[in-house]
Amino acid sequence: MNQIPGVEFYTDKIKAIIVGVVFVSTCLLPGLFILLTSMNPEILKFQNQHYERIIPYIFIAFSTFLGAQFLGKLPLPGIFKLLLIGSSIIVTTLALISTRWKISGHTAAIGALLGTLLALNLKYSMNFLGMIIALLLISGVIASSRIYLEKHNPAQVYAGFGLGLLCMFFLIVII
Repeated sequence: MNQIPGVEFYTDKIKAIIVGVVFVSTCLLPGLFILLTSMNPEILKFQNQHYERIIPYIFIAFSTFLGAQFLGKLPLPGIFKLLLIGSSIIVTTLALISTRWKISGHTAAIGALLGTLLALNLKYSMNFLGMIIALLLISGVIASSRIYLEKHNPAQVYAGFGLGLLCMFFLIVII
């Protein structure tokens, strides 16, 4: 966050509000949803395993969208809202794809992070080379583990990674 031009002039209170909104919309609310549904696992049971992801994906997409709307009401650069909107778009797309096919949400998430850093690097001339290289290595480990654990096949892993990377990259670069 501190690497984005102009953020160095924000007060600690404004930075705390940004972090708080992001935490609540991307971690706390989805975590509570998962906790509540784990208490009654029948809520999410479907005959086909990839359908079990749809309801949590929809809730997470809605939660991140609400966080984006809240940040949009504050006098902040649009990049903060855009990051949450991008997350919501990716998770909604994962939900839609999951109605027909099991795509990797793990690699979509790491791809989105990599796409974000690549776009910020390009758009704002930030130097994230070290983090980009580290994320490429971490992406390989995550993708390999999903395949090794037989949770996904290579096509599902590559599709998830590509979805996350391309969505965030183009969203940030174009807007």
